[in-house]
Amino acid sequence: LCPPNTPLLGFKTLGARHPGFRVSLTGVLLELDHGFSVVKKLKLTGTPAKVYRNTAFIKGMFNSALEVAKFTGAKIRTVSGLRGQIKKSHPHDDPGTFRATFEDKILLSDMISCRLWVPVTPVDFYLPVTDRLDSQAQSAATEADPDAGEEEGGGGEGGG
Repeated sequence: LCPPNTPLLGFKTLGARHPGFRVSLTGVLLELDHGFSVVKKLKLTGTPAKVYRNTAFIKGMFNSALEVAKFTGAKIRTVSGLRGQIKKSHPHDDPGTFRATFEDKILLSDMISCRLWVPVTPVDFYLPVTDRLDSQAQSAATEADPDAGEEEGGGGEGGG
């Protein structure tokens, strides 16, 4: 268990052939809860296929009608700052094309983005490094007092 505001840092090794590593996780522990969820920020982008008054058909954000159905009602935004919402899959165009409504008419050159938080399941792994800390403290004490490592009663003066 760690107290809140404990910094977290995760590394990923590249394999036995590559001696390097990557920082793959940085963060701060917010609360003590055994039922936590780790999420990753995901940003999907698409482009308008057809533009009408406040409605547009967006392509390139999803790959199938099933993915569109999963995110129906999600908030989307254009690069120019217009907000919108995913309404429904459009079956006549490419798979993944959907109808969306916006606050105002968008341009064909606008990029549309959807910010999502996707749950990620981390691998359960815990490795305390307490043995290394103890051996360093013990070796530092031995260097400071060379007689600390010897047993008592062994071959000294006045052993009677």
